[in-house]
Amino acid sequence: ENITFTTMMLATLAPLLFVASRTCRRSICIGSSKSLSRQLLSGVKMSSSNSFQKATNQHKPSPMAGMPISPVTLPRNEQPIILRYMYEGGAIGQGRLCNLLNDDGKAVTAKQIVQILSEDGVDFDTFYACAYESDESSGGWRPLESAPRYTNPFKKSDDGSNDEPVVFNIPSPEEDKIARRIDIKLFRRPKVPELRETVETIDSLHIEKLALHDESTNDAIEHTSDALMAISAAVPGGKLPIDGYFGIGILSPKTEQNVGTLWRSAYQLGASVLYTIGGRYRSSSSDTLNVPARIPLIELDEWNSFAEWAAPKAAVWVAIEMGGTPLSEFKHPRNAIYILGSEDHGVPKSVLRGCREVVSLDSEQYGSYNVAVAGSLVMYDRMMKQKNAQKKGKSGK
Repeated sequence: ENITFTTMMLATLAPLLFVASRTCRRSICIGSSKSLSRQLLSGVKMSSSNSFQKATNQHKPSPMAGMPISPVTLPRNEQPIILRYMYEGGAIGQGRLCNLLNDDGKAVTAKQIVQILSEDGVDFDTFYACAYESDESSGGWRPLESAPRYTNPFKKSDDGSNDEPVVFNIPSPEEDKIARRIDIKLFRRPKVPELRETVETIDSLHIEKLALHDESTNDAIEHTSDALMAISAAVPGGKLPIDGYFGIGILSPKTEQNVGTLWRSAYQLGASVLYTIGGRYRSSSSDTLNVPARIPLIELDEWNSFAEWAAPKAAVWVAIEMGGTPLSEFKHPRNAIYILGSEDHGVPKSVLRGCREVVSLDSEQYGSYNVAVAGSLVMYDRMMKQKNAQKKGKSGK
């Protein structure tokens, strides 16, 4: 009975003991949490009170920081003039520096600048100098020599007669607004034109070429990287002009002398390709230039081979035959292949139907020309009309 009573009492008190234990555990956790919070808050106050204290590990500034020591090549009282130069395409802020001693202290000439830069390694046979000018304009690069600047004028004589009237007035030390510095940009010299329109200028052109190939410039010159970049940047780029091309072909050629003469004329007048259709070309004494060794010669067995794969895609087929547009009124396509017939039969009608244009040659007494003569006249007419169009374009008419 005692055991039974004890068991019943434990069963009754068990829930109460469980609730009491949870309540006690919770109060202990809350108390410990409050205690921890007080410690954290006190730590924050302590750290905030020391937040303005100096760091114990003070770092001294590095001796390599800041502006570097500027080199001084001359005493300060002499006050030299600084030449700062760069090549076209570079940045003036990264230019090279040279000192220029001015004896009179008033002005510097263009020849003095060229001499100093030459001693620093600038090749004035390849480049010409321009100085930054801001008095007469809002700012720009003014050449130190006159046009066309094909050659270096400063080495022709030592008497100063070739000096361009470009003078730099040196400011006095009291003038703080103007720096004692001259900025120079180097541009690549233009090439001498290969063609001149008049015969009278041939002698002067020959003299200029001789000056370019002077003995002093025959040795190889080692350019700096900036100079090489400027030389590379001077190469023309962008959109290229389309001048066009033309070729000439003959159907079933029979007389080797005529074909040889036609090939010679084609080479002289600027043809790009030659065709023989339905026949083979054998070397002829009339072809004194051996033209097939200079211009591609394509030999085809029949007209279909030309039409299917041998004809250039961008070229217009032009038949040279009687009954077409008179040559004097004909406007040559930019890209063209001129087709000639054999000496006895001319251009077949099937070929005429395949050609977009047909051109004929005017005559006074007899309408049929020798095949070599007919082709030469058409090619010459094309060349002359192109030259006349270029002259009109240059004159603006």
